[in-house]
Amino acid sequence: MGRITSVEQMEMIKKNFGFWVASFAFLLSLNLMGQVGSTNTPRSAYQEIVYLHHNKALVFAGEQLYYKMYVLQSGTKAMSNFSKIGYVELVGEDSNVVFRHKIRLNNGIGQGEFFIPVTVPSGNYKLIGYTQWMKNSDMDHFFKSDIGLINPFQNNQTSIAQNLDESNSPSPDTDPGNYETENTQNRIFTFALNKKTFTFRDQGILTIKALQKNSGSYSLSISKLDTIGKTPLLSAQGYMLQQRAADGQKIIGSTNPDNLPELRGELVSGRIIPKDPNLKLEEEVVALSLPGEQFVLKLTRTNGNGEFYFNLNQEYQNNGAFVQILGENKDAFAIELDEQSSINYADLKFDQLVITPQMTDLILKRSVHNQVENAFIEMKRDTVQPIQQILPVYRNFSKVYDLDDYTRFSTIRETASEVLEHVWIHRGNKDGEQLKIRGAEDEIDPNSIPLVLMDGLLIQRHSDIIDFDAKRIKKVNLSREDCVINSIVYKGIIAMETIDGNFHQEFSRDFILETELFSPLPSKRYFNQQYTARNTSKSAQIPDFREQLLWLPEVTLEEETTKIEFYTSDVAGTYEVYLEGFTEQGDPVSWKETFVVK
Repeated sequence: MGRITSVEQMEMIKKNFGFWVASFAFLLSLNLMGQVGSTNTPRSAYQEIVYLHHNKALVFAGEQLYYKMYVLQSGTKAMSNFSKIGYVELVGEDSNVVFRHKIRLNNGIGQGEFFIPVTVPSGNYKLIGYTQWMKNSDMDHFFKSDIGLINPFQNNQTSIAQNLDESNSPSPDTDPGNYETENTQNRIFTFALNKKTFTFRDQGILTIKALQKNSGSYSLSISKLDTIGKTPLLSAQGYMLQQRAADGQKIIGSTNPDNLPELRGELVSGRIIPKDPNLKLEEEVVALSLPGEQFVLKLTRTNGNGEFYFNLNQEYQNNGAFVQILGENKDAFAIELDEQSSINYADLKFDQLVITPQMTDLILKRSVHNQVENAFIEMKRDTVQPIQQILPVYRNFSKVYDLDDYTRFSTIRETASEVLEHVWIHRGNKDGEQLKIRGAEDEIDPNSIPLVLMDGLLIQRHSDIIDFDAKRIKKVNLSREDCVINSIVYKGIIAMETIDGNFHQEFSRDFILETELFSPLPSKRYFNQQYTARNTSKSAQIPDFREQLLWLPEVTLEEETTKIEFYTSDVAGTYEVYLEGFTEQGDPVSWKETFVVK
């Protein structure tokens, strides 16, 4: 799935759309609406509501679909601190999932984006938002919004053409949301653009004044108004009106839910399967390692059914995971991780995108703009936010050996003997030799072992690395203090770092399950074009065909006056500014305004 970067594909677009228009007289309608079903049973106090603010209801191959997730408590409508992970999916009419994202939630807030590749066909799609806990009730409770997608790089447009004779009226159970209904923003904020008509590469300033003290979370999008099809976006106010109408009619589902809430972070679960049916399943220690410079190590125990759970409450860089059973029974079980359960989307109803032959030039022009923008994407990159690392107690090392400061020896065995104080090799274990470390009070316990890590990967059979090439080791970190992880006690820590940091890529054992986690998206700071006196000469050489002028997923409006700057591009037309969000108390705020660039 690659980006569209070649301007040579213009002829292909013309050819495909020529074929499209010649073969079909497209009649499509695009309506962006959310659906909320109901039952006749009371709503649980722990039910959650998800609202997604996304930047477009009509997207093209080669564009970004941006979104922000808001999760609220059903009863109070305040931001929810219940679930720490949210899920966003884009689903087609054939029930196929184009993408499934896992989103970290901080006080009910998260964000993400998806680049539409050329492999995704034109058609009608749904953007779905939910939490793991919400999966215990039926899908009517999920956030659902219609997305129209145009891919001019594919010949097959039958998914849209088949709607030629169908009615393009909105579905009866959807509501586009009215920005003029219940003007919450008039009680909380005032909004003003510095002007209504802009020139190319002109500076715009949005001034927001708070009429009362407010702390909440908001998102802002400024993009070219779609003239292809109908594109009403579901506002936060409109969606919450639907929720109020459905109050008292929703249920959390079974009293014994199949999907546990992710209360403390990302939940990774699985089970151990005995090779001997007479083996007991409970109280086996299971380790999860996510190697790397900022590694993650988790230990847990199995229950009577052999099930285990890890809570990943911190961000991580490497989603390559290593799971192993610790102790004498490490070879006696197989390990199986739970997969993300799929959702049955067979009953989804989709609004229909309507395209006419007269829209071919508009489609071609927008595709050209996308290709030029993607050709210069390296100069307009989004920035991944640095990970906020949580340092657990087992990384407080008392001694760090940078082996470049010492005589280099051939193996870890020799290095332990000649360089590492208080460390020695003990013989006699059935797994072979073991590394040992003298305790903080110089005590020696022959029955206990240290926690041994190599690039963050837990090494339980020390003989696997004792003769490892020490010239590949950069540092050895030591702690002589007892280390306790989830009630499991280690006598000190020996944590080694290789020069290349890739030990886990070449290490494998039969008792270790290697897998890729379905990890949350990283947080990003999105590119914001600036035309200032300092960068004008450089920027003047770069084409600017942005139709999405600004996407700010996190706007805080705690000050009395907030000014947000943006710059127009070289694309003329009518643009739309719309802000969505919620106050700390859960009051929805929606505001929309248009301006012209010419």
